[in-house]
Amino acid sequence: MMSAMDLFTNMPQLFPLIRGGGAFLALIGLGIVIGSLRGPKWRVVWLLIGFYLGIGAMAAGGITKLIFDGLPYPAIWQWVVLGLAFAVEAVLVNVVLRRVKDRSSREFWLWILFIVGAHFLVLGPSHGPICALLALLCMGNALLGLRLKGIDLRVFWAIDGVLKLGAGAAMVAVSYA
Repeated sequence: MMSAMDLFTNMPQLFPLIRGGGAFLALIGLGIVIGSLRGPKWRVVWLLIGFYLGIGAMAAGGITKLIFDGLPYPAIWQWVVLGLAFAVEAVLVNVVLRRVKDRSSREFWLWILFIVGAHFLVLGPSHGPICALLALLCMGNALLGLRLKGIDLRVFWAIDGVLKLGAGAAMVAVSYA
């Protein structure tokens, strides 16, 4: 049985997808934070900018081999978990799209943040405990936003971005340890 200390010491070898996932999270988190400082239209623009920067970073890391430099190649089951997480996210987003008609509403965006957090929980086995912890924090933040209607959505949006930026940066840093 592996101890918690062994898990954290061996995290890069156990979860080789941690570096690419962390880079993606840090960049999308940055986009979310910047978007929280602007109006609703900029929220989506910066979300997309962060998303595309994250995809670009993973692609560049893959092409240059930096994404797995010093790490073992991920096991097939880790790729399967990644695909499963995307499938779960797609199904849940479709549920929200059917149930929340106003795509610009607070409720819509907080449920989207919750679903993204839930998909991080699925990613926990393939990307490690930082990702699983991020899942719980993002889901909790979104649920608080749904309950505390008197607080501006930008607060919960910014918190979500900071969580992703911090967790992503930690995942990248740990991957080089």
